Amino acid sequence: MLHQRTTGLTPQQFTTLLTALTSHITWAKPGGRPPALTLAQGLKVTLFYHRHNLTEELLAEIFNTSQPTISRTLNTVEKALEKALRPLEQSIENSLKIPGSLVIDGTLIPTWNWRSLGKTNFSGKHKRAGFNHQVICTLGGKLLAITDPVPGARHDAYAFKHHGLERYLDESTLADKGYIGLGLATPVRRSKARRMPADVKVVNRFINSRRSVVERVIAQVKTWRVLHTGFRRPLSVYGRVFAVVRGLVFYAAGRTFE
Repeated sequence: MLHQRTTGLTPQQFTTLLTALTSHITWAKPGGRPPALTLAQGLKVTLFYHRHNLTEELLAEIFNTSQPTISRTLNTVEKALEKALRPLEQSIENSLKIPGSLVIDGTLIPTWNWRSLGKTNFSGKHKRAGFNHQVICTLGGKLLAITDPVPGARHDAYAFKHHGLERYLDESTLADKGYIGLGLATPVRRSKARRMPADVKVVNRFINSRRSVVERVIAQVKTWRVLHTGFRRPLSVYGRVFAVVRGLVFYAAGRTFE
């Protein structure tokens, strides 16, 4: 259990991932200077960072090395992990080929508000900068898909259309009011002109009670704190970091390389 709390993986999952990683990385170059960390330590550093969003200075203190070493380790291992975890990826189409109703909601992954981008990533709803991701799960709470990022200034309806999700989701999919008009099962908006009928209130409560499962799934995804407490590194590496963490989320949930 302690291993899962620190790395997000079981000891068996860590060992299997370490083995898979060796096919995509050359850690100790023959005749070169021995690296400050072993490959196992390098993987653990990377998992610590993604799981807890620790600073490089703190990771350097924990692993008794320097901050530049930690920075190089993160970049090197992440590039290899992105390749190693690729077999776990599934297309949106294949991920959503499952019977029964599904649930969708958007979430903002916060980042620093880089002024050079203007308001591109700034979400007026959340009052902070970040990237919008669409999360889709079953009514039972099984995560099926997390979409690639779109700028945080874009709302959920835009992201829904951008990813072409209308091809896979229909009126059996539950969503909140941000998806009204997209052919999904959404609550009815209140009208200032007239009182909402009692039967409509019942339907709204039913949809909201069933839809809340996706919020719990999002909270579980964000136990990988780099997706929750604010992305501090340059935005140029965000796509890679997100791809790695998405793969780790599915891997930790039981998806295998076979």
